[in-house]
Amino acid sequence: MTLKPLAAVSAIVFLFAGVAEASGGLPMATEWSWARDGGRIFNSLVVLGFIAWLVVKYGGPVFRNRMEKIANRFSSLEKQKEEARARLVEYQKKLVEAKAEAEKISSEARAEGELIKKKIIEQAQEAAREIMEKTGDRIKLETESARERLRKEAVEAAVSLAEEILKKNLGAEDQKKLIKSYLEKVEKVN
Repeated sequence: MTLKPLAAVSAIVFLFAGVAEASGGLPMATEWSWARDGGRIFNSLVVLGFIAWLVVKYGGPVFRNRMEKIANRFSSLEKQKEEARARLVEYQKKLVEAKAEAEKISSEARAEGELIKKKIIEQAQEAAREIMEKTGDRIKLETESARERLRKEAVEAAVSLAEEILKKNLGAEDQKKLIKSYLEKVEKVN
């Protein structure tokens, strides 16, 4: 856009230089001549002035615009850099907080695990105690049952033995007295 006039001027200067060279060039001067050399210097100064005017007129805004863009880009990058630093600090804080939270959760989980372990052990001990009590009660019942069976067997054996002894030692008269005595006791009870 604004470089077009500058490019056009440069093309014209190179075109004139090319035409001058094609026409056999400029003759070498051995002495200074105001008309020849002064005119050339004046023409060169006019052309260079015109080029300088074009550069200042059209190139200045281009360069200023480019410089402003670069400055804006640098300030934008600085802002982004500061924002990135702020986010880094924020993320580092969050990381520290997350680590602390993870440690807290881990310690709570360990404590809860210990509580559960303790409860399980207590429940197992209680169950073992109940089993021992039931076993003790069952042993007592079995012992009583065994004693009762032994008593019955002993009574049956004693009755059998007494019956045999009575059969051998008691006569008919003794048996009648015992029956009569037994019947009297039964009548008294009823």
